[in-house]
Amino acid sequence: MPRRVIQAVRRAGGALGAAGLLATSLTSCGIFGTAVHDYFYLSPSGSDSAAGTSPGAAWRTLDRANAAKLRPGDHLLLQGGKRFAGSLRLGPQDAGRPAKPVVIGSYGTGRATIAGTGGPGVVVYDAGGIEIRNLNVAGQSPARAGADGIKLYSDLPADHRLWHIVIDHVNVSGFMNGISLGAAHPAGGFAGVWITNSALHDNIAAGLAAYGPAYNAAAPSFAHANLTISKVTAYRNRGNPADTRSNSGNGIVLGSVRNAVVDRSTAYDNGGAGGARHEGPIGIWAYDSTGVLIEHCLSYGNRTANRRDGGGFGLDQNTTASVLQYNLSYGNDGGGFQVYAPSNAISDGNVVRYNITSGDARQTINAAGIIVAGNVTNASIYQNTVVMAPESGVAHAALWAGQISGVTVRNNIFMIEHPGPVIVAQHDLRPQDALFQGNDYVTTRPPWSVLWGLDISYPSLAAWRAATGQERVGGNATGLAVDPDFAGPVRGLSAASATESNAGAGFLLRPGSPLIGAGLDLTRFGTDPGKVTFAGRPVPSARPNIGAQ
Repeated sequence: MPRRVIQAVRRAGGALGAAGLLATSLTSCGIFGTAVHDYFYLSPSGSDSAAGTSPGAAWRTLDRANAAKLRPGDHLLLQGGKRFAGSLRLGPQDAGRPAKPVVIGSYGTGRATIAGTGGPGVVVYDAGGIEIRNLNVAGQSPARAGADGIKLYSDLPADHRLWHIVIDHVNVSGFMNGISLGAAHPAGGFAGVWITNSALHDNIAAGLAAYGPAYNAAAPSFAHANLTISKVTAYRNRGNPADTRSNSGNGIVLGSVRNAVVDRSTAYDNGGAGGARHEGPIGIWAYDSTGVLIEHCLSYGNRTANRRDGGGFGLDQNTTASVLQYNLSYGNDGGGFQVYAPSNAISDGNVVRYNITSGDARQTINAAGIIVAGNVTNASIYQNTVVMAPESGVAHAALWAGQISGVTVRNNIFMIEHPGPVIVAQHDLRPQDALFQGNDYVTTRPPWSVLWGLDISYPSLAAWRAATGQERVGGNATGLAVDPDFAGPVRGLSAASATESNAGAGFLLRPGSPLIGAGLDLTRFGTDPGKVTFAGRPVPSARPNIGAQ
């Protein structure tokens, strides 16, 4: 399933985005036709009574630009290095087409800044075929409720998605959400969306948020489709103290999405100021979605105000057929990787593989390096490396399991560097509920233990295996409890960007490590072992290492 999910997401996002961008480039050069697109210019030294069609005859204000009707292929360019107060608003009359988008950007030297004065910076309403490039969008903190930096919203009827949105090289700060994609009706949002090379920071609720109508389990539908989020950095989005009902302070959160890729993006120093009592933010996560691939991302130093959530990555309620892979999480208040659904929601067919978490779960209750809890079914957790560091605020297990079903946990390293159980299960899980095979369980601060059902503690791997049937394959004992012999260091990490190529180097196994070639052949269980490790090294098909590297 992971391979099919990944290929489907990449085909949907990559083909649409690349074709749209290529067509845009060729059209603007006149290769597809002889039509001349109009270019309109804004400058603080311009005049709203001017033609607007050259830098020397530029308009002066955003209000004048809002009054213009932009046609497919038109460009609206703001003078670089200058500041324009107010909001830029694009509606159905300004829509472009995937091959002939309306382009908003800067001209001259540097980026122009749109300064939202108590309202949003850029609004795209019921319009597709829009590209927003090379702009700063700055708001006023505290932001007015609903004032987002770049707000895309559709209230078109169900099954009327708007195609082709590109947001590239923007810097957005000082709003409720940095960038938001919203829709009122099922399958009535945006599709073919690329958000790339951007910084979303010092906003209140989130750096980037996608949302839609409430999820309907009887007739699942998703507002948005085919999103690509690449090289986006979301930081210091601290949360809304006035919002006591829902989580706030997220980095990147995708809701009501079918098929999305979040790639080489970073979330850090988010959260910590939200007012909700029973839930908190996460660095990068998805909910009410399907086919979401989050890979090669970094999430660190994220916080929560209420000892709930505050973790690195998550696949939350009503998320299915989605994958977390090749991600690094460290130093977060909550767990590194979370798969969760409450009893009235679902979580099915999700995969967590080749990820690393170190020093997470610093503050939150019932947290761990990896959390799999709630109404979770058919999840696969394999080839991950978990290190629970002593600097965590309280002792936490490497993996926390709730009342789950059909979950497999294979070829992971679970390491704790403080006294306490390596694994905690809230219930006496049967092998058909959760099956652990081929993992390494190690503590640097004995005694070793597994807590099973919150009232039974097993003092050794052999005792746990004998009593529960865990760590057996075909009657043969599996699993280890040995020092992985990491290259190090594995805690006190300092990676600051998802694009750092050696961020997980400390988790490589030294030559002679007992975990080299000690993993189970995952293909015998019908599991896709993947082609490469966290570091990009080829994965042996028959004798993989244990862990992410």
